[in-house]
Amino acid sequence: METKLRGVFLTSENPEKAAKFYQQVAALPIDAVGTPETYVYWRLDLDGVQLSIHDAQAFASYTHPALRESNLTHLYFQITEQKAFLAHLDQLGIAPSAVDDVVVTVIDPDGRHVMFGTA
Repeated sequence: METKLRGVFLTSENPEKAAKFYQQVAALPIDAVGTPETYVYWRLDLDGVQLSIHDAQAFASYTHPALRESNLTHLYFQITEQKAFLAHLDQLGIAPSAVDDVVVTVIDPDGRHVMFGTA
């Protein structure tokens, strides 16, 4: 049996704002999917791996309200150059929550720690 990572599903109190954060900070092509009258979520499907952001209340009763203090979900993106990424954050007016020799950590609109590293 072969197992592959298919995707990461995030829930958010404001999924449109969270999607905009990932579009701007990580330069990810996330698009709205669905029908406004019924259900809309934001999705990136790249090389067989999906990142989707769903409305916490609409997604499932056990995900509402979103818990800002929860660190159960961490995202890690690989970057080629830390200095250039820090300049990118500066242009967006976003201060990293932590920086070390390899990883820059930022907090997304729902309080998740998102890591951008050169490893």
